[in-house]
Amino acid sequence: MSEFHFLLGPGHLSEKADKIAKRHGATLVNYTEPNGEKRHWFAGVNLGHPFDKQLSAAIRKDLEQLDDDELVGD
Repeated sequence: MSEFHFLLGPGHLSEKADKIAKRHGATLVNYTEPNGEKRHWFAGVNLGHPFDKQLSAAIRKDLEQLDDDELVGD
């Protein structure tokens, strides 16, 4: 089974964001490029539409409930 990657963005996210992902059966990936640029994305099992869309929407909804200081990681 392949992976579904979604909600790519700049910077790293916090442990709270990781806990939200895990609650939905996904993983938060905080990555640092060789040039030092930090970015993040989420990964989950690729189940196809509409399941992938629902997973992304559920995590986004929960992330939107966090304050910026709770969302941003190192």
